Amino acid sequence: MNQEIVVPVSSLILKIKNVLNQNINLSNIWIQGEISNLTKHRSGHYYFSLKDSYSEISCIMFSSYVKLLEFQLEEGMSVCIQGNVNVYEQRGTLQLNVKTIRTNGIGDLYLQFEQRKKKLSQQGYFKDDHKKEKPEWIENIAIVSAKDSAALQDVLKTIRLRFPIMKMKLYPAYVQGNQASRSIIQALLKADVNHHDAILLVRGGGSFEDLFCFNDEELVKTIYRLNTYIVSGVGHESDITLCDLVCDQRCATPTAAAQFVSADLKELKDRCIHLKKQCISNMNHLIQYKKSQFQYLKNQPYLMDPHSYIIDKKMRLDSYLYAFLNCKEQISNKHYDIHLKYNTIKTQSDYLIKKYKNEFKQIPLTESLKQYYDTNQNHFYKNISLLEAYSPLKVLERGYSITQKNGKIIRSLDDVNIDDSILIQLKDGNIDAKITGKGIRYAKENEISGSDESTG
Repeated sequence: MNQEIVVPVSSLILKIKNVLNQNINLSNIWIQGEISNLTKHRSGHYYFSLKDSYSEISCIMFSSYVKLLEFQLEEGMSVCIQGNVNVYEQRGTLQLNVKTIRTNGIGDLYLQFEQRKKKLSQQGYFKDDHKKEKPEWIENIAIVSAKDSAALQDVLKTIRLRFPIMKMKLYPAYVQGNQASRSIIQALLKADVNHHDAILLVRGGGSFEDLFCFNDEELVKTIYRLNTYIVSGVGHESDITLCDLVCDQRCATPTAAAQFVSADLKELKDRCIHLKKQCISNMNHLIQYKKSQFQYLKNQPYLMDPHSYIIDKKMRLDSYLYAFLNCKEQISNKHYDIHLKYNTIKTQSDYLIKKYKNEFKQIPLTESLKQYYDTNQNHFYKNISLLEAYSPLKVLERGYSITQKNGKIIRSLDDVNIDDSILIQLKDGNIDAKITGKGIRYAKENEISGSDESTG
């Protein structure tokens, strides 16, 4: 009887894994399907399932490969995946280690375009309030385009026909291929520092793939930071790139861009003729106005007969001078009268003072002053006696008291209530008391109560 061979689970899984790794048909295999159960781990790895109508397989894409993706992986996205079939040993499940993900053909580029457009739009690179105003006069432009390209020839031809005096300088750049975006960026930076009135970024028509270099993220950011007004003319009317969205002005074609920045010489001539007519008309109106002013001034009296005008003004001046001198004389006379009256009053006052002084010296003052002193002294002592008689302190000495509440004298039963605190002033001190009851009102409300009748 043959002995059965028994192996552990891990050995079986390892054998399966070795078989898969040695099978070249399962290495770098391309598989088409739909993304499902997408999980973006914080480590940067992607975990998801790739499925079709009948089956699905677990997938893992490590962060080192995720960084190489040119678009964001999304749930439900239809993709083609390149990777190696492997076994996850701990669970024994089949999985695909993903290296590359792409969409089919043009779909991959279009997906990159839409995702990049959404990202840059959210960051504010396409806002109108950042776009610069078109210069009022453009006579010096920079052209960024491929050397000897049809687009460049269209631009040169258009500008030379419309505005032959335009100054133009070419900054050649690749406009297709892997090096195109970097080449365009370098050309734009050179043009931006040379003080041109405007920059033309132009390229002829082409496929979506041919024009994709104009959707480069770094190129968009470079255009956003330029100091010079920039106009794009890339492809045809239906071709819209991210450069078109960030430029200050987007034109459908290179020819349209050339027309936009160049003035039409014929239009300029017509404009000059119109301005000339307008200047002549304005000048004629100004001349007529000045003539009217001149005629008005000419008819003024001081210009028609200047001698008479001067004589009239001289007579007025003489009249004013006479009035001034007359006023001055009146003031002088008034001053003399005042001085005379002052001297008169002073003489009289001096005389009266001297007279009254002499009379005053002759009056015997001693007896009069003594009599005045005695009279006032008697009156003073009389008033002192009256003050002492009516003094509240004298009343207290006769056995009366003064009752107060909160610093105010109590004159009536109505001034106090039960439980009120009061102060009774006697001749030799104060008593603090409290109202415990009220008696009958006296007949005479103004009578001063004795100290023995106070309630305390």
